[in-house]
Amino acid sequence: MSAPAARRLPLFWSALLVAAVAWLGVAVLFHRVAPHDWTLPHWLEGDPLEVYARVKIAAEQPGHALTSFTRIDRLGAPWAADWNAYPVPDKIVFVLTGLLSVGVGLIAAVQLMSALIIALNAGSFFLAARWLRWRWEWAAALALVFAFGSYHVRWGITLSLSQTFCYPPLLLLCARAARRGRPLGAAWPWLGAALGAWLAVGNPYLAFFAGVVGGGALLLGLGRRSGWARLRPLVIFLGVLTTLFLATNAGYAWRHWHGAAGGDLARGAGDFTNYALRPIDWIVPPADHRLQFMARFGRDYLGARHGAGEFFYNYLGLAGLLGAALLLLGGLRSLTRKNRRMPDALLGLLWITAFGVAGGINTWLGAVGLDLFRAGTRIGVFALLWSLFCLGRGATRGTRAWPRALSAVVALALGFAACWEETPNLAALPGRDANARRWTAYENLTDALEAQLPRGAAVFQLPAVAFPEAGTTGRMTDYQHLLPLLTSHSLRFSYGQLKSSPTTRWMRSVGRRAPADLVAELERAGFAAVWIDTRAYADNGVALAAGILALGRPELPVPPDLPVRVFRLNPAASPVLPDVNDPRLLEPWTESTPAAGLPLVVAVEGWYGLEHAAGRRWRWAQERASAGIWWDSAAGDATLSFGLGGPRRNIVRLLVNDIKILRVDLPGGPAAPQRVTVRLTPGFTRLDWILDGHTFYPGGSDPRRLGFFIEDLTVTMP
Repeated sequence: MSAPAARRLPLFWSALLVAAVAWLGVAVLFHRVAPHDWTLPHWLEGDPLEVYARVKIAAEQPGHALTSFTRIDRLGAPWAADWNAYPVPDKIVFVLTGLLSVGVGLIAAVQLMSALIIALNAGSFFLAARWLRWRWEWAAALALVFAFGSYHVRWGITLSLSQTFCYPPLLLLCARAARRGRPLGAAWPWLGAALGAWLAVGNPYLAFFAGVVGGGALLLGLGRRSGWARLRPLVIFLGVLTTLFLATNAGYAWRHWHGAAGGDLARGAGDFTNYALRPIDWIVPPADHRLQFMARFGRDYLGARHGAGEFFYNYLGLAGLLGAALLLLGGLRSLTRKNRRMPDALLGLLWITAFGVAGGINTWLGAVGLDLFRAGTRIGVFALLWSLFCLGRGATRGTRAWPRALSAVVALALGFAACWEETPNLAALPGRDANARRWTAYENLTDALEAQLPRGAAVFQLPAVAFPEAGTTGRMTDYQHLLPLLTSHSLRFSYGQLKSSPTTRWMRSVGRRAPADLVAELERAGFAAVWIDTRAYADNGVALAAGILALGRPELPVPPDLPVRVFRLNPAASPVLPDVNDPRLLEPWTESTPAAGLPLVVAVEGWYGLEHAAGRRWRWAQERASAGIWWDSAAGDATLSFGLGGPRRNIVRLLVNDIKILRVDLPGGPAAPQRVTVRLTPGFTRLDWILDGHTFYPGGSDPRRLGFFIEDLTVTMP
């Protein structure tokens, strides 16, 4: 009589177990063993602060965040920040994380959600592998290797780009659709629709690249004459994905393509090189690799590579590289067979490479206007999937005759070793304790401010920088003005207005004023305090602080470790909102204030930032740009002098208050000097330069699209 067969754990519970192991792996990797450890931030610089802010906003405005995420009540004071032109993907995930933060705290919620996403990635891979009839031990081991890939660990804090749990079933769908055979089961169309719907409302990059891979599979299936019965689930996936994606992102796309030069998120042709897919990135180990001899390769690579980019996200790890080698070997073997049919995974690898590399399909799409997806390197995560699928299939076949216990020991040992090798040593990150102390200091400061200031008080933050991607100001890194928002409950802050917003013009104008004018304007607008980040100033804000103290505005206590000074103001009992359409608030054409009796020249719209060299000052524009002259004395004639340059054979026209007064054929070299007479009346005179011709991309690390430039613009009165 034979022994009874061993009972197998149901598939759902097996996947849940793998996900739980992945969750524990996150706890070990980030040294989050005790519940308190989840509240300690690993990062308080750059993009993580923007992620925390989205979660904080979603917690405070869950209904609005779920539907639009366009009006941010506690940013952009004395108004609310208008984020209509700023895309906020994954609203569902951010709202869920925000609601979680109400119970466990902001930092813990973000880190718990990040761990959950990694766990979902592991569970999804495991289910796909078991559907392919892998042995459970290899499915589990490689699911963990996939979940702890460099891409997921380094993107995890975003709560967005790390969500690749839709990709394993998508690849199954693509593989089945691209082959000839019997019709797929009734569940496949529903799977395609579900994948398309979730990806469409998530991160646009994930959706776009899923569409690229799905589109490639559709072309392959059509070439192989797979038949409608096989292609239908894939067509449904692409249809749902495209329809919902366009519906979700059409508003932002329209504003992006109709925006002015130097808009809120400027993108250009140079980005398609700097952020292109580089196959070598799959091989080069990270600069923070656990093994020092491998880390040296990464540091040398960083030193040799020029320009910006995203580094080490695509590293496959030794397990992934082994799978990639097996995949390439399978492709070479296929060339010796009669049918010479390459593995589908290798065809997919070649497809994403042709799409994402510099000069590839994505670059051409950017050149014709689809410039929203500059980072072709992010499609590289599919290489990790295909490589591990190849490795898992080979391991399952190679160990089929082994005893189950031996296969399990080998799979789990290799899986643990691969996870260890591909992840950085984050548990020993020395900055975590320092960040925890800094977070506590900000909490103490904002708690004290909320105790002293009226509920909902407005705080003006200096320096006045726009959101997002303002870059570094002095020694103050980007998004640092978000920290008091994250640790407070009711205070409103001036930071958060988009670059193109008229309210940003007012904010910057006020920030340039002398202390007496600054304080008077802020109090008239209802601000109860002014917040100065001293790192942004060459003198650490000493002169500015002294000027505010001289006006009798008291300085409030600040924890000694924070590079911040805060002064209490006397807000008006009946605040008056500034007129943001006042032309005098526009950015001055040059850094200097005009002498008394001279007109004020401002940059209205369409200009990139001021550049200067060897005593020259100029601004570039695309096809149309406007400047203005403010004159508050009697009417009279003024002399407008400037240099005009750009590519040869282009024509630029100048209109003054919509009346054409000049037409110039560009010389194609140094700026051609121009001198015209302009009639000034009290108030504002508008100058419009309009390009007839072509624009160009300078290339390199410069993402701008350029048409012409105006140099040394001056206005003089007789």
